[in-house]
Amino acid sequence: MKAINIAIGGQTRLAARLAAELEETGHQVGIADGRDGPLREAADALLLPVPAPGPLLDAAEWWIACGEPDPALACANARPLRCEITGDAFPPRRARIAWLTEVAPGDARVVAEDTLLLEAARNGADLADTLAAAVVELLHEVTSRIARDLCEPAEAPRALPSGDLALALDLDRLAGWHASNLNTANRPGEPSLPELVSRAAATRPGTIALVAPDGVLTYRALVARAMRLAMRLAARREPPRVVAVRLDKGVALYPALVGVLGSGATCVPLDPAFPAERTRTILRESGADAIVVDAGFDPALLDGAGIELIHYDAGGEADSEADGDGGEGNHDARWPIEADAGRAARCAVAIYTSGSTGVPKGVMLSHRNIVHFCHWYRDYVSLDAASRVLQFSTVAFDASLLDMFPTWLAGALLVVPAESQRRELDALAALVAETRITHAFLPPALLAALPSCEWPSLAHLVTGGDVCDPDTIARWSAGRRLHNIYGPTECTVLATTGELRAGDSNRRIGLPITNARCYVLAAGDRPARTGEEGELCIAGAGVGLGYLGQPALSAERFVADPFGETPAATMYRTGDIACWEPDGTLRYVGRRDTQLKIRGFRVEPGEIENAALAVGLYRQCAVVADERKRIRLFAARPVDANATPEALRDALRDALAAALPDYMVPYDVTALDVFPATANGKIDRAALARLPLSRAGADAHEPPRGPLEIRLAAMWAALLELAPGEIGRDDSFFELGGHSLLVSRLMLAVKRELGGNAALARFMERPTVAALAALLTDDTLQRGANVPPRVHEDRRLPDDVRPAADQAAGEGPGALLLTGANGFLGTFLLSELVSRTSQTVYCIVRGEDDATARRRLDEAALVNGLGHLCGHPRVRVLRGELGAPRLGLADEPWRQLAAEVGVIYHNGAHVNHVYDYPFLHAENVGSTLELLRLSCLGRRKSLHFVSTLSAASAIDAAGRLPEANPSDTGPAYVNNGYNLTKWVSEHLVAEAAARGIDTTILRPGNITGHAQSGLCQPGRNRILLLLKGSIQLGYAPLASEGGQFDLSPVDCLARAIVACTLDAERSERVFHLHNPAPLDWAGYLRALAGRGYRLEFESQDSWRERLLSIDETNALFDVVAFYLDDRQDDIGDMSVIDHARTGAVLRRLGVSYPDKDERLLAAHFGYLVECGFLPPPPEPAASHEDAARRDPEPAW
Repeated sequence: MKAINIAIGGQTRLAARLAAELEETGHQVGIADGRDGPLREAADALLLPVPAPGPLLDAAEWWIACGEPDPALACANARPLRCEITGDAFPPRRARIAWLTEVAPGDARVVAEDTLLLEAARNGADLADTLAAAVVELLHEVTSRIARDLCEPAEAPRALPSGDLALALDLDRLAGWHASNLNTANRPGEPSLPELVSRAAATRPGTIALVAPDGVLTYRALVARAMRLAMRLAARREPPRVVAVRLDKGVALYPALVGVLGSGATCVPLDPAFPAERTRTILRESGADAIVVDAGFDPALLDGAGIELIHYDAGGEADSEADGDGGEGNHDARWPIEADAGRAARCAVAIYTSGSTGVPKGVMLSHRNIVHFCHWYRDYVSLDAASRVLQFSTVAFDASLLDMFPTWLAGALLVVPAESQRRELDALAALVAETRITHAFLPPALLAALPSCEWPSLAHLVTGGDVCDPDTIARWSAGRRLHNIYGPTECTVLATTGELRAGDSNRRIGLPITNARCYVLAAGDRPARTGEEGELCIAGAGVGLGYLGQPALSAERFVADPFGETPAATMYRTGDIACWEPDGTLRYVGRRDTQLKIRGFRVEPGEIENAALAVGLYRQCAVVADERKRIRLFAARPVDANATPEALRDALRDALAAALPDYMVPYDVTALDVFPATANGKIDRAALARLPLSRAGADAHEPPRGPLEIRLAAMWAALLELAPGEIGRDDSFFELGGHSLLVSRLMLAVKRELGGNAALARFMERPTVAALAALLTDDTLQRGANVPPRVHEDRRLPDDVRPAADQAAGEGPGALLLTGANGFLGTFLLSELVSRTSQTVYCIVRGEDDATARRRLDEAALVNGLGHLCGHPRVRVLRGELGAPRLGLADEPWRQLAAEVGVIYHNGAHVNHVYDYPFLHAENVGSTLELLRLSCLGRRKSLHFVSTLSAASAIDAAGRLPEANPSDTGPAYVNNGYNLTKWVSEHLVAEAAARGIDTTILRPGNITGHAQSGLCQPGRNRILLLLKGSIQLGYAPLASEGGQFDLSPVDCLARAIVACTLDAERSERVFHLHNPAPLDWAGYLRALAGRGYRLEFESQDSWRERLLSIDETNALFDVVAFYLDDRQDDIGDMSVIDHARTGAVLRRLGVSYPDKDERLLAAHFGYLVECGFLPPPPEPAASHEDAARRDPEPAW
């Protein structure tokens, strides 16, 4: 089949997917669209030609247009090919896909077509993905016919079909559709909030509207007092545009708020409890012209800001007849704002929230925003004239809008607690009971702290703004409706809501409210599929006007709605991470800006909080990170009130250490009687972070002792960029921010400055100042066992990991699951799996979301010369974390893998030969255990574990390493942390096989570049770093006599792994996968010398001494710690490793390794020079014979 020149235009995701697919199958692809968009991004990732007219586009034989391509770049000489996607409805249940070409202008003919029956779906992104995959599959048929010159279309003209499949479908529009957003309703409302209040007052003027600690107001009095202030403000020569209100909660505050709104000004409510500096900052940032205050206000608070003071003290007016039938109480009076015909769109309030920069930002909400919300909320919680509503929140918090205006819209009673009642739980509980409150908003932190109360009148309890713990949900959902609301202030109080019941997930935030639309957008603003995480974005009636006085920030967060019905539709980017659940509800994951990076891992504090709550010792838990990025866990309200705090704290930490990856285990656990709260009632996490460490945490920070420890601490401080006082003698090097590269620098500094020789393996077992000092002064400590005691415990497979006796095989071969797909070997394994099977391959890749993970995989494929994998329709990428429970996957994708996957290839690992076993345990051992658990769920599965020959441990009587399960003794080579994790994982896999899971253990040797091109990743290969560093030194270490050196090309290795595991006759369970062709270390370097490089061999001890002189310019610098340790042997003798059984299987399957001959070595060394890893040889290349004659007895 011939390759085809194809040009693609149109900035759609389908165009991008088609470009990737065509490029993968070897066709010449150019993009004829220079605009930014999905196609341009795909072209950049695939290294496709620059999108401008040129030789490629001029030579294009076929021209595919998706969407609306750039007309300036059309390919006039190419034959047009287009795809029509039509359906029976929107969203479709049946769809037709047709590829057509024009045989003459206006005469479109079908080249290929297919009709699909689609499963009912709530999420259009799921449907769009299914249809896009079908389009791609049909394109294969089309290009195959074209390539074989069988491109004549069907004889009859076919354009849009008639009948039930006549509706044209736009996949990008379909992807943005979700059934949960089908909530549009026409809600006519008052043009402004004051008019809303007046309407209620007109129907029940004598009804009590407000009960406050300092008095009572009827609806008549509320409106009359507000009207007087509105008139007073509007009558000024220059009516203020922005008016702040700073009054205590009482009968003066609420008329003042309504009055400012009635004047037409923007109201900025302030809490008198705000610190003076915050008040001044808000007044300055808002540009307030005036501030409404009481007689006791101290003008010094304004610090000469030039803001007009408006004293408003309603106390003397409480009994005024003017509030009754006087002219100012006349309900026919009009608010000044009513003179503005466009008042509905006018900014009503600016609610100031904390900004990420520390400067508050004022969220502007229009009258239309809030009036719409009031009507929806009144109906949602069934507010009526008999309702009694608690006004708990400060009016500076958006939740107060939920209390006030919907209550007055319904003609109900608003009950305002005194400050003492807000702060004292018993007093608040008594108030709710005595006033027979029917509706209340109370934040989760307060509900958690409140004792269980008998509130029979409370029918609707609303909470939100933070996550409820399971105990709180169970207690407060009994006997009433517990509503969990979610929504940023920018979207008018809330955007989603759902009822919580005992046992519900505390991350469930429900469905969008009426006239609100929620989108979960993955990277590139692609709508996320069900279960896929992405940024939660909100559009609809509640989206505010932006930030007061901050147009740049407004433009960044309030953007055009790409899925809106009108061009003016606005969408707010929340910065929250969420995902759609299968039932159409939303699950809250966390915030981007609260996620932590600990040792390079993404850590979601909420995950640790949930794990702590699941232990069952405390009812309330909160996680924060302090300034040193140490995870701190705070716990309150113990389940067992009789247990000692110390015992509970220790038990909680021990339980978390067993359940969580090491990097997620809290550094400190502190028990509190009650959590500090913000003015809004949320947990004050900033205050928690400032609290001192618990006694256990403080004791852990013991300062260094003696001159040596003090000197070592100073060295650590310099490396870690910390103050010496921040380093305790028992602090872990890694918990302080150290990593493998810094370990090398540390050990080199120790050798240079102190002349000591601390074995790296010993230090890694306990990486502390105290342990390092002991290693430098006590030689006996270096002769202990290499294997930490916990390693032997971790070898035991938990009893619950075993397949059910009736575990079904499932229909068909099942999907494949591959970990480590974006690694060097992983990309080649993925390529083999795609080419040798027809199944879907799921790949778990680290990333912020699924799209980012996909991009990382595509980038890895491109780097490794495997661009055909980019965007492949059978490759499905899931964002995950190897070291997290269930590999970081949510419930739905985990269930999906259990149901669909038939074969697991566990190739992923944290490959690092410096980190210790505890550091690597979660990613390398924990992931193996999680995948073995997955093997026991759903359909029957096979698991193929990619280990390493360095972990081989069984030794026979002849001293050889047989193709056998792991032995009870440690790895035969180096007992470093990485090899130990592989050895432990082998034990788990072997035991799983004994329990009935089909498993194999695959042990690769030294993985090198592609057999033909030599392509490799030399900067990540320690052997190649040794080679380059030795060239830079001019000296190389001697290896053992006769030892064989391995060169296993990555493509050959991947082919061998896939062939062995897919073998229908497979009976072996352990495979040794190294290249048996003969070559020793000296021969390898002799081949290098034949290319003009000069090296001398010397003893390993002498060579190690030479390492003390290297600096950052030497390739060995970042791994020098490994080579400074005389217990680390990197050049293993492959001749003692058995491979007979593996070799027999490979010969039967027709798979072989190349000889380690000149052709292979030429490709190997050639690429190292070509990519710039090795410098060009300083001497002309010579043959091996010439090199030997020139130096018949070289140093090697």
